[in-house]
Amino acid sequence: MSMNGSYEGIEADTYDLWFVGDSSEESDFYETCMKEVPGPALEIGSGTGRLLLPYLQKGYDVHGVEPSKQMNDICKAKGKQIGVDPVLYDQYMQHLDLTLSYKTIYIPLASFMLVADRDEAIKALELMYLHLEEDGQVIIPLFIPREQLSSPKKEWTIRRCGEREDGATIVVNQSSDIAFNDQIQTNWNRYEIYHAGKLVESNFEVMKLRWYYRYEFEMMLERAGFRDVSLYRGYDRSPLSADQSFMIFRARK
Repeated sequence: MSMNGSYEGIEADTYDLWFVGDSSEESDFYETCMKEVPGPALEIGSGTGRLLLPYLQKGYDVHGVEPSKQMNDICKAKGKQIGVDPVLYDQYMQHLDLTLSYKTIYIPLASFMLVADRDEAIKALELMYLHLEEDGQVIIPLFIPREQLSSPKKEWTIRRCGEREDGATIVVNQSSDIAFNDQIQTNWNRYEIYHAGKLVESNFEVMKLRWYYRYEFEMMLERAGFRDVSLYRGYDRSPLSADQSFMIFRARK
């Protein structure tokens, strides 16, 4: 069993099966934000380099923070194949401790929600503030699991299914639970690898996600010292609506 959001073992090996394909809208969004506030950037939760490596190819000065050493190793190997050498740090965002400061810090895929403890989440925001240059920006997407809130699904369902390069079939089964008062969604993920129809490897992971409501997270940002908080309902930067589940927070130091 892996730690919350650690992405080691099967989770790291199969990551690129699920998080590939057309992410141009998301990538363009962060690129535009970096252009508007020029300077070095830090991606927290950089994974295997889905966004980071293309930015390096384009000449952007972007470093990566990822708690999974295995994911960082995969990212470095992929970078070597395309001629870039990413600067990566094996750290959790709530323990961020770097010698450099940045103009932009962004956290893709709502990975901030993996910091399930509220006090640690506040600490993570404070550390991001400290690692930003003056007038720098932080960009944090979040979501509220409204569908699960209205109809929790505790039964096991197939969440993902794909085929690895060696021909193995990867199946991810998931069951979820909601602690409404604590604002915690718990996902139980069972990874299974099949060769020729036979189960050859499996792993079990528990992942907790803490969701936040709009004004709650705005106050958390302000408590950490941020100002000029903007909110978007999507990567097209359209304004947030009252019942929006997906939110992108952008704030300045």
